[in-house]
This record gives sequence, structure tokens and C-alpha cells, in this order.
Amino acid sequence: MKKSKIIFNLIAGCLILIGHSALAQNKKPNIIVIVADDLGYATTGTYGQDPDRIKTPNIDRIAKEGAQFTNAYVTASVCGPSRSGLLTGRYQQRFGSYANFDSQRGPGVPASEKVMGTYFKKAGYTTAAIGKWHIGVKLPGQHPIDRGFDKYYGFNSAQTDYFNSPILFDGKKKVKKHDYLTFQFTNEAINFIEDTKENPFFMYLAYNAVHGPNQVPKEYSDKFDTGKKGDNNMLGMLAALDDSIGKLLDYLKEKNLEENTLVYFLSDNGGLSYWYKGNNAPWNGFKREQWEGGYHVQYLMRWPKKIKAGQVRNEMISSLDILPTSLAAAGIKASKKDELDGVNLLSIFNQKETKVVHPYLFWAGSHVPGGDARPKSDFPYKKDNAPPSWAVRSGKWKLVQMMGEGAPMLYDLDADPTESKDLIANHPKIVSTFKAEFAKWFKDMKTPIAWDKKHYEMLKTIK
Repeated sequence: MKKSKIIFNLIAGCLILIGHSALAQNKKPNIIVIVADDLGYATTGTYGQDPDRIKTPNIDRIAKEGAQFTNAYVTASVCGPSRSGLLTGRYQQRFGSYANFDSQRGPGVPASEKVMGTYFKKAGYTTAAIGKWHIGVKLPGQHPIDRGFDKYYGFNSAQTDYFNSPILFDGKKKVKKHDYLTFQFTNEAINFIEDTKENPFFMYLAYNAVHGPNQVPKEYSDKFDTGKKGDNNMLGMLAALDDSIGKLLDYLKEKNLEENTLVYFLSDNGGLSYWYKGNNAPWNGFKREQWEGGYHVQYLMRWPKKIKAGQVRNEMISSLDILPTSLAAAGIKASKKDELDGVNLLSIFNQKETKVVHPYLFWAGSHVPGGDARPKSDFPYKKDNAPPSWAVRSGKWKLVQMMGEGAPMLYDLDADPTESKDLIANHPKIVSTFKAEFAKWFKDMKTPIAWDKKHYEMLKTIK
């Protein structure tokens, strides 16, 4: 080969490498939103206070390689409305969703509401929704495939059998056989990335673990010896979830995708009362309640290209922030008419001090009667004039009304994370301001789709 040709080939090769490098640097980020189901605040190593019982090295890895939030919230203490808010980036009350009734037995999120898949599909991303949907498919335009997701593999209801689901779908076709669902969803996620990894992708990966039924392969429950079969199963479910997330993270690293992939991890609400004592520590209460344990959740972000590793952030943030943050990361502009309630979080990672992201956060109507360890008779939901649940948080203060339980209560969460000392009599100005802010927020909320309309009218009277 002539010397000139060799030089030409070397130059051409270098130009190709430079081109590939520049393309990789300029490529829009991949985005993965991982949602666990009913995972208590203290039920991972990162957030936990029981290292002998709880070991989740792969979930912990997201925190170590990214950022951990200590004041993160979802918009409801139950699955359906929480996921409705997360997927739309809007308080779900804006479109009449107040409780699981709306997504489980009612029509769910209206097709007129844009969800995550819609934004990213329009921007040229390849998109997938894998796992638990639970925001409605009954009406035209509500199915994930009709809402901007190229791939859908999952189920729509609150829960299903992990080994033999009768309601699992691949697209709109029912699945007859599948692996243990936690593993199946992980494999579907990896297969999706493998098929589309040359192009930017967006994936909503919503595991149903650790939601009931408490089922897990025997080799996982056998790893634990708590003396209680139920606890062994629950911890086994958590271990299977952690292994699955590790498998996904390892795949991203193997394929040189992790540097430019923004990964979120959070729970859709707090843990249930029948999990081990302290599973929501240090917060009081459980799923379905307006206590902190109902909606103060784990929340992690990792994006090696942009987020410095090992950060612990104390900003008060929300699941509503995931959509606007992801849009900003991808260079996608939401329209003003979309009326997103979340905030782009990317700027806070460049600051050492804690930034005010949300002056106020609000909750209303997510307390649902029945379904957990307590009998339905314990719930005052159907009593005449029983007040509905609602809450406001700003800074260290939280004003909360529990369903059916007397007057609102005020707590200083910095000094009293267990919400045990009601300070409402000491701070009338704070109470008055919080009620006024709630009224200002609630005036734009719609009549419930399926929730108790009497309670909606009662919420309108708060001033």
C-alpha cells in the first residue's frame, strides 16, 4: 500500500472517531424513570436504619453515583392518583383525580391530558412504558400505545399475580406466559434498550414490587430467616427488585450508555402498615394517610454526565418535577398551555446551599377507605360531615387535616418528624396563610371523576 494511501486511511479513521465522539457528546440523554410500588421510606440501604435487615446495594448505587433527596414527595398517598400526577407533571386534581376510585373503577386520566410518552415521542425519542399502568385504559386514547409510548408491556390494575398474571399485556395483546414479573419487566426493559440504543430513548419502568400479593421465587425468600414467612417473602421481593435494578444498571454500563442516561428512582407512595415496624421511619403513618409516611418518599437521580456523584439534597421537591426536569435535559420546551406544576431541578446541582424549589406543596383527597391491615369499620369516610383529608407544606411547616379527625393540625417537621406535637394554637398567622394558599390552589381543581363530591365541596370552603 502506498504511503499516501496509508496516511489517507489514518486521517479518515481519525475523522470518523472524532465524528462518533462528537455525536456521542451531542446526543440527547436517554431517560429512565424507575418507580417502585409501596416501598417505605426506610426500606433501602440508602434511606434505611436497619442495615442488618435491609440490603439494597444496587438501589444504593444510584444514590452513590448521583443524588439523594431527603425532602421528596409524591402527590398522593395511594398508587393511582400518585402515578397520574407523576406521568402528567400536573396535580391530578386539575383533571378530577382524587383517589384510587378514579383510576381503578372510574375512567382514569382523561385522554386529553398529555403524559410523558406524548412529549418524548413528539421530540423524536423512542419510548416505552413497562410495568404497572393504573391510570386507565377504558376510554379511547387512554392506552399507553395511544399516549406516545412505542412499547407497552404491563398491566393496568392496582395489582396482579407475579407468577401467572391474567391481565398482562404486550401492547394490546394479552400475554399467556411470563417469568416472575419483577424479572420479566427488567428483561423487557433491557430488550427495549437493546433494540433502540442507537437513538435516544425514554422509558417509564414501573415495577409492582413490593406491592402485594407478597410473592417471590423460593430462592429469594430462603435468603431470609426472620421467623415469619410473610416477612421473608417481603424482604425477598425487595431483594429481587434490587437485583433487577442492578441488572439494568450493569447493562447500561456494558453498553457505554450510563454516562448519558438520566435515571430516576422513587416510590409511588409510602409503605404499608403490615410491613415491619419502622419501614417509613422517621416519618409517621403509612400508605393511604396524610401523615408524612404516606407520601414522603425515596427519590434518587443519577446522570454521570451532568450530576456530581454523592450529593445529598434537602430541597423540598415533588414527583411533579420529573417531567419538566426530563424535558429540560432533552432540550424539549413544554407549552404554557400544558400548565405543568413541576420545576426543572437541574440547576440545583450546581449550588451548595439548599434552594427553595417549591414555596408550597399541596395534597387533597387521597385517603382511601379499606384495603390495608385495618378493617373498613375503622375508617370514618362515610360518617356524616366527616372532613376530607388535605395538607399543605412550606419550609419546615406542615398543616394537615386527617380524614374524619377533628380540626387541622400544624407540625414543625424539622423538630418533630413524627408529627407528634400539634402547634396549631401557637401559630395562627401560619395557619391563616396556609389555608389561604390552599384555597388559592384549590380553586383551579376540577370536580372529582369518581371521588366523593361532598368532600370536594367541603374542600372548597377552606379559606
